[in-house]
Amino acid sequence: MTIAQQLKELSLTKSEIKIYLYLLEQGMTSPPKIAKGTGIARTNCYNVLTSLKDQGLILEQKQGERKAYLASDPESLLRNVQKKEEIITQLLPDLRALHATQKNKPKIQFYDGFEQVKEIYFRAAKTEKLLALGSTKTIAEKDPKFFLEFENKLKENGTFLQDLITDASEKVGARETREIMKGLYDFQTLPKKYSDFPTDILIWDNYIALITLDDPIFGTVITNPLLAKTFRYIFEMIWDGQMNAR
Repeated sequence: MTIAQQLKELSLTKSEIKIYLYLLEQGMTSPPKIAKGTGIARTNCYNVLTSLKDQGLILEQKQGERKAYLASDPESLLRNVQKKEEIITQLLPDLRALHATQKNKPKIQFYDGFEQVKEIYFRAAKTEKLLALGSTKTIAEKDPKFFLEFENKLKENGTFLQDLITDASEKVGARETREIMKGLYDFQTLPKKYSDFPTDILIWDNYIALITLDDPIFGTVITNPLLAKTFRYIFEMIWDGQMNAR
């Protein structure tokens, strides 16, 4: 590995390496001569010299009325790395705190109106398995064309839909969905005492969607693996409970 290649490992740019090595060999030199000797445009040369000076790798001195530059002792490279290491060591606790906060912080997106809410359904239809808790009857009656399009999108993507629906939905949305999706659809009906509520909950991958299907219509999608896992457990407990109640 050449010296230039090794310096690149220290995060120096190609132009910085050229000028730094040139100054090591030539000693104190003016910017015009540096630009000519390295083949770097003079306008860019001044920017590179400023960067190298800020890193402590070169020194700026006066040569008459003009500025001239010379390379610092190569040991400055080691000091530069040590300085960065000290800064990183000081920053680590704060950076780790930010990372932990971001990692566990849910991402929340809002959808206003039925047209925007439809996008949630099409987004959820791209997963391998979708869990749903709500009223297919409400969706089917609200916009039959959209409901049919959603079912076909699920079938087209090979998405398995596991549905917990209201008793009234079994006679409207569920039968139609099973006819279209065949083996990609399974459902359980909730007890009759739970009326046909105009809401829907979707769970897929790391997402949970909370949707109202009555005015004002809106949806909220929460992205968080822990919350999605918890909602999935709750769904499975209700599902198993309905199966055991048969």
